[in-house]
Amino acid sequence: MHKSSESTDLAFEQSELVSELARLKFEQSESKVKVKFIKEFTGFSYEGFDIPRSTKGSRTEIPYFIAEVLFDRSIIEDFKKDIPTSLQDIAAVLRSEIRSGELQPLHPFLHTIMKNVVLSEELKDSSFSELENKRRKSKFNQLTVERISKLVKMADKQTTSTRKQINMTVSEQILFNKIVDLVQYWKDEFISK
Repeated sequence: MHKSSESTDLAFEQSELVSELARLKFEQSESKVKVKFIKEFTGFSYEGFDIPRSTKGSRTEIPYFIAEVLFDRSIIEDFKKDIPTSLQDIAAVLRSEIRSGELQPLHPFLHTIMKNVVLSEELKDSSFSELENKRRKSKFNQLTVERISKLVKMADKQTTSTRKQINMTVSEQILFNKIVDLVQYWKDEFISK
């Protein structure tokens, strides 16, 4: 292996590490959801995250991972209830995505929530029939493939300084950054030389 190739590989590995750390920071702190409290909450502070004292019925925006914890403890309403997860909703979103040349707006946590919804429906006796759940999963997979195709096309045109894109879910933003890094690496390694 050549020295320049080794240093390029090391630089790429370091950029991967930086990218992964940025993803974790983004998911843990910068990704916020709007919530409504269903009971009084005394508030707390943890590792720089301040959740203010809240009264029943009050609304605020908090990091996603904290919302998950508060929901599990029945302190806030189900903040995921307005997210389209039914077969009909996913089919409509897929049709819209296919018709458009650009990414269509989706809930920022749709992928995370769908993964959890589909998994939980498979594990328990649910209101969804087995066939409907398979169809929903299939439509969601089609939607994911359609959006990944658009992300790859966008990544080829992207510069590393302007990565924040509209209409991407949190998971897509992370994937997009990785694709941009890989495309740039390949261009630097094979095209620019």
